[in-house]
Amino acid sequence: MPDVILVVLDHPSAAGAMLGAARQLAELCGAARINALLVRTPPEAMVSPSEEVLTAHRETELRDAEADRANAVRSAFDAWAASASSGIAAAWIDLDGSVELLVEERGRRADYLVVEQPAQHDYGPSWQALRSALFTTDRPVLVVPVRSSAQFGRSVAIAWRDDERATKAVLSALHCLKRGERVFVLMGTRDDATPRVPPILAEHGIVVELHTLPVRTGGLGAALLARAHELGADMLVLGAYQHSPLREFLLGGVTRHMLTHADLPMLLRH
Repeated sequence: MPDVILVVLDHPSAAGAMLGAARQLAELCGAARINALLVRTPPEAMVSPSEEVLTAHRETELRDAEADRANAVRSAFDAWAASASSGIAAAWIDLDGSVELLVEERGRRADYLVVEQPAQHDYGPSWQALRSALFTTDRPVLVVPVRSSAQFGRSVAIAWRDDERATKAVLSALHCLKRGERVFVLMGTRDDATPRVPPILAEHGIVVELHTLPVRTGGLGAALLARAHELGADMLVLGAYQHSPLREFLLGGVTRHMLTHADLPMLLRH
């Protein structure tokens, strides 16, 4: 059965890049449908009771601002849909409510999610969508930097560690890996470790180039990203980690670094 992709749209300036990435992912994995989700935040969720009184005038202002944002995103969607590849259905979904709850609900019905990379120190809807996508849907998530190219998948770098999350990320990326012209495995190693190609890649017939990086406290994320650029990678595949299952915003060091600094699409799986 052909896959379904859910792309979560937030900022009008990023909508084109997000939709382009969703289309590229659909072509790589053979998806037949892209659902574009815009969530309008209710006015009462935009203000803190301790900081602002939600007067009727203020509520109208907030609703109008959300309407303007939704209209701008819809215009980007309409322009994109008019030029969409044949064979890929596109649907527009415009809902009021909680970003986290709606991404969880709709995301569980999709095969892949595409979300915008949040700006540093921005914990608004894009961050909420990313957090929900990664930690509540149990689906692979493509995180797209606003300024990244829509073309990716030819040269893929895998940030590998031998555990369940990295394995799930690779399984989710198999379509991309099999179509890629070059696949790199970037592996942090210690002095006494002997690196080897992950068996899951060999068993699926993926030819890879293995690159090792010394493990240094606090610096593996930066080293992985720098090596990916040196190799000309246009996409990263990695597991998503968190320090505490009770506090989903406390991400692991490498995951946190990639989400705040990466400038190429990343396919993550928790």
